[in-house]
Amino acid sequence: MQKKQNKVLFILFFISILFLLVLNILYVNKNIVIADNELYIYIHNKPYNGNYFLQGNRIYVKLEDFIKLTNIKYYKTGNYYVLSKTNIVPPANFTSLVYYNTTPLKYVLLKDNIIYVDLFELAYLTNSKVDYNKETGIVDYYDPKKVEQVYQETYTKEVIYNKDNVYNTKNEVYDKKNIQVGEKAEEIPEDAIKLVDENKQYDDRNNRGELRYQAAIINSYNDIIKDVVVKVKVVSPGNETLYEETFKYPSLKPGEKKSFSIYWINNTMVVTPQVKVEIDFKGKKKEKN
Repeated sequence: MQKKQNKVLFILFFISILFLLVLNILYVNKNIVIADNELYIYIHNKPYNGNYFLQGNRIYVKLEDFIKLTNIKYYKTGNYYVLSKTNIVPPANFTSLVYYNTTPLKYVLLKDNIIYVDLFELAYLTNSKVDYNKETGIVDYYDPKKVEQVYQETYTKEVIYNKDNVYNTKNEVYDKKNIQVGEKAEEIPEDAIKLVDENKQYDDRNNRGELRYQAAIINSYNDIIKDVVVKVKVVSPGNETLYEETFKYPSLKPGEKKSFSIYWINNTMVVTPQVKVEIDFKGKKKEKN
């Protein structure tokens, strides 16, 4: 009799364990799903073509594919990974499957012996950014320092959100701007806009000083430069601004020259006023005495 009772208890225990496992699988499948609407994921402007999962606001991609698309350094032992942009120092004891430097990742999935990591957590750790447009399904993981904002704005405005052509259209936009996908746009040198043809005339006859200043700027760079601002200042020997005039040019083509001039009557006691010219484009300021 006792043996029969033990056998029944064992069967009930086994059935309860199976029931809990089924509930756990249902919970996982409920909270980790493949997106209903297909996602188009870019990592450093390169299309990610592997499997992905959504869990709440988290977007999980294959760790090994992420490494290939970012060329990030990594150390692997068994199923454990350490990621880094610099030198890698593995921890003495692994408490997480994946680390970034010494920080264990909180959002990691192990499914079918494949490790998936969350793009948003990795972006935070690597000083990158993730743009997720739920309407179009486009997910963009990128480093803001490597892709200038002007190209991001152009991409947002010009891409036609056609899911059949989304990869091609993004590449076409970058090709228009003469940069390779995943690479940084060429920096425009500070001396791309040069000051030329200066002519300063100061007449202090009849106890009234008259300053006439003429000059020009020229685009010596091999591409169009936009939003050029030229400030011409008349200053005292003590660098006090006596007069200022600003000239704005929306764009200058390669080799294009623009002339400007000022006329100032000296009603101050300053004997020898000086002229300073400040050229500014895209935050690159250059001043010439």
